[in-house]
Amino acid sequence: MNEAANPVKSDVIKNKRILLVDDHRNIRVSLRMTLEGEGARIFEAETVKGAIEKLGHLDVATPSTFPYECVLLDIRMPDGSGLDVLKKLSDAGFAKRVIMISGEGTVSDAFKATQMGAFDYIDKPFGEERIIVSVARCLDFNRLQKDKDNLELVVMGQEIQGEHPKIKEVLKLIKRVAPTNGRVLVTGESGTGKELVARGIHRESSRSNQSFIKVNCAAIPHSLIESELFGHEKGAFTGAIKTRKGVFERADAGTLFLDEIGELSLDVQAKLLRALQNGEIQRVGGEKVINVDVRLIAATNRDLLEMVQSSEFREDLYYRLNVVSVHLPPLRERKTDIEKLANTFLKEACVEHSLGEKSWGPTAQKQLEAYPWPGNIRELKNLVERTAILSDESHIDHIEDLDSKITATGSDRSDSEGQDNNTRSQSMVGDRDFGFGCNVASWQEFHEAAGKSYLKFILQKAGGNVSEAARILCLERAYLHRLMKKLGVQRDIVVHD
Repeated sequence: MNEAANPVKSDVIKNKRILLVDDHRNIRVSLRMTLEGEGARIFEAETVKGAIEKLGHLDVATPSTFPYECVLLDIRMPDGSGLDVLKKLSDAGFAKRVIMISGEGTVSDAFKATQMGAFDYIDKPFGEERIIVSVARCLDFNRLQKDKDNLELVVMGQEIQGEHPKIKEVLKLIKRVAPTNGRVLVTGESGTGKELVARGIHRESSRSNQSFIKVNCAAIPHSLIESELFGHEKGAFTGAIKTRKGVFERADAGTLFLDEIGELSLDVQAKLLRALQNGEIQRVGGEKVINVDVRLIAATNRDLLEMVQSSEFREDLYYRLNVVSVHLPPLRERKTDIEKLANTFLKEACVEHSLGEKSWGPTAQKQLEAYPWPGNIRELKNLVERTAILSDESHIDHIEDLDSKITATGSDRSDSEGQDNNTRSQSMVGDRDFGFGCNVASWQEFHEAAGKSYLKFILQKAGGNVSEAARILCLERAYLHRLMKKLGVQRDIVVHD
């Protein structure tokens, strides 16, 4: 059939795996010639039993293992009805890949096939064009359905997910605060999804068609943070070769998300406060006052109120930021959501890396629930992606990476056991010198002394370079600075930063 006569493009059918199930050899030959003419790869069965053998194991959880993009299925066959095969395909979620064909079918058969979800029903005899059009539409429909599913996964990956009551409260709060211009302070441990909350608020707000700009305050050197926020004029400092807008100007009419806001120095906090009070900024090195309309959302994994009390954070700025507070619980407090999150991340990873469909086995699910996830959702997503890539199985029943972690955390023990062990450990520690240069009287002091000694060792190993020590410890540099301050590790052992 020439291209002019055929309204269907061959590339829709080209290289697609199509199964023909019909007991009449002449029908199969005719269908094969027609579809192979369009570039399809054809497979055949002439009985119900043969069709079931060709289809293999049907698993709704792993649609990528289904061997055919389309099935042309006759109803009347020597050893049974094609409707029985369709029923199996329907139960596994593959009915929309099936086109029923029959020369002896009845209205009742057509109705049953439609009820079970078959994509199309064609009466014999049929022309080439009718078959080509039907197959092409079936393939297009299923491709679009797959694209839709993949798009939904992408959207889900940008949203806070979960059914736990604490997460439902967070979602309610997002819905209530989003339509307003109120400032929001998002708190929670690292990896709990604070940026997703900020993006959710922006998406649901009247500013959703304007810019959403994120700044990680911990990732920008203190000497550059003011320029990053407010911009600078040409020649304002060495390296300022041209005028540059800051994020406040770039986010004008939109939303500005300041992550790790607790890392800002006090002098930058003062300038940020002025910007929030009157909506006016000045570029570094400039005199012109610039008006901006920015909805500010801030986030931190630190206790800002405690920082206020220790004079590390301005009290007036704290109350300016904390008009509405949204707190994200750690993953260990919402374990009922782990299964859903792990399934979503697994699907995302399989789509992103073209791995085919994969699923969790019962042992793997127990491992996921047993681990306390100190890195929260970020750690879970990272582990799931790594497992998906490295696993050769479509049904993942064991996660090797979690074995040592679960053992190390002792997360399979009950809370009461942990408290008993802690009490016993304290009595064993007593007032003994453990070689850390001090006597320790409690388990907590023992941990602090051990941590301080280990931190000094790593800093010395890194030649006094805090950034290198942070890399060795897999910590953020800003967090390592806070840890040094908390444990009293003096900066005089640090050669350079």
